[in-house]
Amino acid sequence: MGKRILTMCPTRGRPSTLRDMLDSWAETRSPGTDMAVYLNTDDPKFAEYAHVVQGRYINVLMGSRLYLAQAYNHLCREFPGYDYYAPVNDDHFFITTAWDAELVGIVEREGNGWGMAAAEDNLTEWAAYQHPSGCVLSGNIVRALGHMIWPKFQHIGIDDYFQHLLQALNMLWHTKDVVIEHRHWINGKRMLDANYKWVYGQEQQIYGRAAVQEYLGAQLWNDVRTIQEAMRSGGR
Repeated sequence: MGKRILTMCPTRGRPSTLRDMLDSWAETRSPGTDMAVYLNTDDPKFAEYAHVVQGRYINVLMGSRLYLAQAYNHLCREFPGYDYYAPVNDDHFFITTAWDAELVGIVEREGNGWGMAAAEDNLTEWAAYQHPSGCVLSGNIVRALGHMIWPKFQHIGIDDYFQHLLQALNMLWHTKDVVIEHRHWINGKRMLDANYKWVYGQEQQIYGRAAVQEYLGAQLWNDVRTIQEAMRSGGR
């Protein structure tokens, strides 16, 4: 059996938040699920991460500051060949034991190994917004496209990207039986820190909305066709 699942987490300025996430991940993951963390070398709290990641048998990459989409794509390139990739944030908290096996099972059963399954995150109302959070994406999609996320995205709009792409393929599933909580300032479970202020600032909001519209108009159906061709040719 090949490498099964890689959980990926870019983080900045939040060593204690990352520690909580990693503790919950370690307690709930299945054998064969790995973790890769991306740290910014210019992070004012960079030194504080040493004791957080030490001895946890996780992969740590360090480099210049990257946008969230860039960091996920970089981690996919650096750790190729996984059957599934699970992009998470440092403010996620894993509740359900064997969340990974449950989510992968959905993709294997419903999509024959192609697609994305998302957990309940206790933040976004799925009936109104199908924005995946605490999810697994099949690695064959990453390999077909050559990236996980369209490279023009930065931070805002990534969840829209996943929604539109996977729904266009009829390969997006959500389950309330698996909970990976997004402990966010919006639901009152984290303080409003510099990261949140930057992400929800006007500049990122404007850029993200424009990126979504550009993707829908210029790239979405190219990606759909690329993935469908990979499926027809039997790619894994």
